[in-house]
Amino acid sequence: MSREQKLRNLILDRYPSLRQFAIETDIPYSTLMTLLSRDVGEASFDVIIKICKHLNVDPMEFYSE
Repeated sequence: MSREQKLRNLILDRYPSLRQFAIETDIPYSTLMTLLSRDVGEASFDVIIKICKHLNVDPMEFYSE
């Protein structure tokens, strides 16, 4: 499972929709969708930290060497 799919699943397990998650985390929906459709590694550090904080997960789970 890709990092993007893992992140999508985490969000949808805890929130009714991706849009609702974006609203509650104050991340533009378009940014979230771009992140999920491309590569988590390309996202800004601040966005990843904000997402992980709201999901209560370690940001290193989305890091790949």
